[in-house]
This record gives sequence, C-alpha cells and structure tokens, in this order.
Amino acid sequence: MEIAIVKEIAAHGKETRPILLPREVKRLAEEGHRVFVEKGLGKRIYIPDKEYESHGARLTASRRELFRKDIVVKLKPPLAEEFKLLKNNLLFCMLHAEQNPQFVRMLANAKAKAIAMELVVNSAGERLVTCCEMAGEQGMIMAFHMSKKAPADCNVLQLGYGSVATGSLKVAFSLGARVKILRKGQYRFIRRFLRNRDIVVNAICWPKEKRDDKEYLVTRDMLRLLNKGAIILDLSVDYPSPIETCHPTLIDRPAYEIDGVTHISIFGYPGLAPISSSARYSRQVLPLLLRIASASLERLPLHLKKALIDPQYYV
Repeated sequence: MEIAIVKEIAAHGKETRPILLPREVKRLAEEGHRVFVEKGLGKRIYIPDKEYESHGARLTASRRELFRKDIVVKLKPPLAEEFKLLKNNLLFCMLHAEQNPQFVRMLANAKAKAIAMELVVNSAGERLVTCCEMAGEQGMIMAFHMSKKAPADCNVLQLGYGSVATGSLKVAFSLGARVKILRKGQYRFIRRFLRNRDIVVNAICWPKEKRDDKEYLVTRDMLRLLNKGAIILDLSVDYPSPIETCHPTLIDRPAYEIDGVTHISIFGYPGLAPISSSARYSRQVLPLLLRIASASLERLPLHLKKALIDPQYYV
C-alpha cells in the first residue's frame, strides 16, 4: 500500500501534531508499505524531516500527490479543499461524521471512503485511539492557571465521572482543591451545588436527544450562583452542551467570558501537550493502520468495519 501522512492545517495553523512519529513509520516501511510524509510534518514538535527519511519515509511537498495515495492518514478531519483532493481512496482520521454530515457528502463527491478513528472500539466499547485522560489533565491545568485563586483555595464541582473526568480529578485532588463530584441522581439539585463554586467541570456525555431539544442542565441564569471570577471548564465539548453558555473553542483562542464567568471549551485539549499526545496517538494508530493496510475493506476485522464510513450506505 501507498500510505500518506499529511500535516494538519486546520485550527488556524495551531494544530502541531503529526499522527505518526518516525518509529511507527519505520514499522510500516518494514512491513513493505511505501510511506509518504509531507515535508515539515513534525517540525513543530522538533522532529526534522531527515528523521522521517532515515526511518523509511519518502518526503514530498505536493499535497495533491499525498491526498491521492491509497490511504491518507491524519489526525483531524480534512478541510473542504482537502476533501476535494481525495479520489477513490481511503481516509483514516478523527472524522466525527455524525456531527458533521457535510463530511460524508464530500467523501461521496470524491468517491472515497473513511475509517473514523473515534469509532474504533474494543468489545467493551472503549475507544482504541484516545487521549481522554490527558484531555482532562490539560483542561484542569489550564483552569487552575486562569483562576485567580490557588488550587488549594478552589471549590470545584465536577459533573460526570468517566475517562476524561478521571484526568481532571487527578489534577484537582493532587493540587489540594476541594472537589464535589455530582452524581446523576443529584442533577435536580444543581442550583444548590453550584453555589459558591470557583470551577465547574463538565465531563458529561450529554445524550443526543437532549442536545437536539436544547435541554440544559446549567442555564445562563445559574451563572450568578458561582463565585466572582469563576471558571466553567467544558471537557466534553458537546454542542449544544448541557451548559447553556458553552460553545466549542480552539487552542489559539481557548476561553471567552459571559456574565463575568470564564468559559474554556477547547476542541482538542490533548493538543495542549502536543509532544505527549502525538506519541500516544502514534502508538495507538500503528496496529490499526497495519491491519487496514494488510487487507481489503471487505476482510477487515469487525471493530474496524464498524468504523467504516462508506457514503453509499452511511445514514
């Protein structure tokens, strides 16, 4: 197979992470695949082109050439102009097609298919390409950094308890913050628990039907219950969110203020630690990519077939 690893140019140029590092590229080359790497792929995390080249990659500056290879691998969804470069091939990336149906239409126009990394799960439903705990850690670190109080003086309300929440709680507890984890059965008492909080962390996976109906757990009028200078840290980045005033942000502009409350809702928190998250993603993606490249789509294992986005059948 000819496999292209391309640079990320979304998020106003602030996405610095390559989806594969030289060590994993070497494994692909050793398996007999021809790997093409876009020049400057790892420059922003201090990986020179020659390191990729020495690990078996072929360097190219032609994006058109790269997007026509058998398999195109990247972290984030392509931009509209990148979708137009695809042709009868396979895209492997974080696609989020359910939230972005236009991606499926653009795949159809290119007569291409995709395997969505976020849909590749094991038999227990756990994602195989993820930096969820790191997302929680980095978000909590940013929240404390932007707070006007030391962590030990902060009253934190944590909504939800999953893999993302685990990271934020680890940081909060280790720095001595006072933390209340709100259970689902306590949601109806939300006003009581919001009072006198310095940081509210949303780590709830908000059901699609509630998002569609714009049903909120925390409404704008509830912001007045928080302490002055409070922060809302939205780790789930669903939209609409269970918090009425939350909307997604990007790393270059991570926060905004409403009614005196700072909101942080970054789409891609692991990007705050690009070296660490690149290494983790690269290790996770390699075995999946080896399976994808070694068989036809019809013979893929079930966990990869379930992540296949074929515009012809996708609803």
